Amino acid sequence: MRDGLLVADVHGHVNPVNGLGPKALASRFRDSGGWLYGLVNLLSWSVDLRVGEAGDFEALYRIYVGAAEEMRSEGLRVSLILGPHPAEAVRLLERGFGIEETLDVMMGAYELAASYVRRGLAQGLGEAGRPHWRVDPKVMELCNEVMGHAISLAADLDVPVHLHLDPFEEALMVVRRYARRADASKIVIHHARGRIVGLAARMGFTPSVPAKISELLSVRRWWGSIVVESDFLDDPRRPGAVVAPWSIRRTFLRLIRRGEMSLENALGILVERPSRLYGIEPPSPGGP
Repeated sequence: MRDGLLVADVHGHVNPVNGLGPKALASRFRDSGGWLYGLVNLLSWSVDLRVGEAGDFEALYRIYVGAAEEMRSEGLRVSLILGPHPAEAVRLLERGFGIEETLDVMMGAYELAASYVRRGLAQGLGEAGRPHWRVDPKVMELCNEVMGHAISLAADLDVPVHLHLDPFEEALMVVRRYARRADASKIVIHHARGRIVGLAARMGFTPSVPAKISELLSVRRWWGSIVVESDFLDDPRRPGAVVAPWSIRRTFLRLIRRGEMSLENALGILVERPSRLYGIEPPSPGGP
């Protein structure tokens, strides 16, 4: 790109079974200036799987290892993030699993994801965390335990962990407790918005903000701390949800051209900080 504005989307999805798929998404994102995609596996049922024990997540993870390789074949750097979303725990409970049984499945699924990191097949864990909808306190505590385990594993592996949280200070306090206990330093607060961004940044976490003009302007004070995400769902029933990755560069150029953001700010958010977070060098100017 002539202006040097490459784009890292630190948290997005692809649906290799029911969506655009890895090659089409990667090609379109690359052609819009994309250089790095933080690929996070979708929910098991999004790709027509049904899990009942930790080992069942093997099929999900294998799908996403393959998807990451397909995206890399299109010229993208890809950081693969593996692990069950808290909604997986809620679904198991709704199917009649007990609290302890569900906890065992979720903990085992994160141990399995960690094994993929150790083998060099994945580069991070997540998205662990807490439901952002109302649940029984026992369910929230279960999810807290799983999140703490994911944070500890990520700290031991020295890789990022992506956290899905309810938008309250209490959630960040829980995260901070686990982070201090594990000495974890690479905690990404997924879909961070509003005052949560500042709170997360002050706690030493990395807020990942939806790549929308309104969201970015609302947290301009914290541009020196954030990264951005599309959280793209690759769901043909909801095209473009949450943000289309290929729209991110256009969003930042609009802010720059309107004089509301400097190129230096944009490069920090889209290139420098994601590169440090994932330990991946950006392409050289004019390079692949």
